[in-house]
Amino acid sequence: MFVGFVCIALVGSAVYLQTQKPAFSGVKSNSVNIQEIPRHPVTKDMISKAEDLAGNRVPSFELPDTDGKMVQSTELIGKKPTVLVMTKDGCPCSIESQGFWTNLAMYYGNSVQFFGIIDVKPEEGRKFRTDFSVPYPILSSVDETVFRNFGAKQSVYTYVFDAEGVVKKVWPGYNLASLKELNQMLSEMTGKESLATDWEMAPEKMTSGCFFFKPIGTEEPAW
Repeated sequence: MFVGFVCIALVGSAVYLQTQKPAFSGVKSNSVNIQEIPRHPVTKDMISKAEDLAGNRVPSFELPDTDGKMVQSTELIGKKPTVLVMTKDGCPCSIESQGFWTNLAMYYGNSVQFFGIIDVKPEEGRKFRTDFSVPYPILSSVDETVFRNFGAKQSVYTYVFDAEGVVKKVWPGYNLASLKELNQMLSEMTGKESLATDWEMAPEKMTSGCFFFKPIGTEEPAW
């Protein structure tokens, strides 16, 4: 009787905690699991070029989703606030940051269109989406054209577009400050309270991921 009561209490407590916290949590930002991972620095040039993109309209594209269906950029951008995350398959930064994008996408729901672009075939993109329970569409690009048009050489570049399809902000990487800024921007654009979370896994320093179409850990491509 007593053991059964304890088990019920523990399950009840777990359910309660899940309803009180975001879906994703992990080690804090001062953990060696975050700081000791090799990082690609976000340079002043990257920041400057990202800032220059603000105010521009999104480059048009057509890419397959994880089911192989062709999707045009106009189907995702230009109808509501939109967030695009550039993802590299297997990149530690893409994997590490995915929980943040998932939390934000789930919290803002239909008020914000999230989607990703990944540098592999649709079936491999589907595996990434399944493995990490990504709640939004992921499109696949098997060459650098779309990434080049967006000015993204490497993963975790993140873009915010307004309801007219105009670029509002680009981050050439991510950190604690950029996540808070994105959260605040989405709150203002949707009229919804910002997501209440402490972003425990976010690195303090701005960090970017691995280069597209290059093996993990290789140097910057020429373009």
